[in-house]
Amino acid sequence: MKRAMSGGHYRYAVYFSPRREEPLAEFGRRWFGFDTETREPTPQERRWPIPTGFLRTPRRYGFHATLKAPFRLREGRTERALLEAVEALAAENPPLELGLLVPKELGSFLTLQQSMPNGEVDDLAFTIVRDLDPFRQPLTEEEQDRIFGKGITRQQKANVFTWGYPYVGDDYIFHLTLTSILAPHEIEPWKAKVVEWGMEYLAEPVMLRDLCVFAQASAEEPFRLIARFPLKGVA
Repeated sequence: MKRAMSGGHYRYAVYFSPRREEPLAEFGRRWFGFDTETREPTPQERRWPIPTGFLRTPRRYGFHATLKAPFRLREGRTERALLEAVEALAAENPPLELGLLVPKELGSFLTLQQSMPNGEVDDLAFTIVRDLDPFRQPLTEEEQDRIFGKGITRQQKANVFTWGYPYVGDDYIFHLTLTSILAPHEIEPWKAKVVEWGMEYLAEPVMLRDLCVFAQASAEEPFRLIARFPLKGVA
């Protein structure tokens, strides 16, 4: 477990983020140009030539897959209590085999997704969303309207009202975002780049071993890891 206590943050999220020694983490360091866990820059000779604009959006969040989307802490709740709740969830749930991750488009973004989704990580994500929701500050009307303006479905709007995020439950797709919005003609060439550059790092099945809590110090700051809790439940 890695934990860095503080006096509180602007927003929190629960992510999957590979451990630093795993091949997938090295893929992330080479793709993003920094270590998501430490925010240390990757030496230039180990970075892949990714245009800066392609990474503008995902760099703020780092190399991760969302389990519970960013939220503000509800009044009366504390960071310590949130971390204890995440630790309890990690103690109850077993590690999950995700299988191989492959490049796939998700809307206009390029992502890594499971080559053969099995639903187990979807169930875990919903458990986390549901059990941690008492810690979430409800969205303001302005925030809801901003999400509704993205053209989401009726069910996704209901998810926003209930859980503060549209892509929950049946609308959840486990993915690690690699790019900002791409033009349609850019998707396939960049998929090929992921396969070419990432062959060495994406060749092994991936395990989800931890629940990682990330946080922002302010609305302008990037998300940083503040706690990593190993999954200890028995399958």
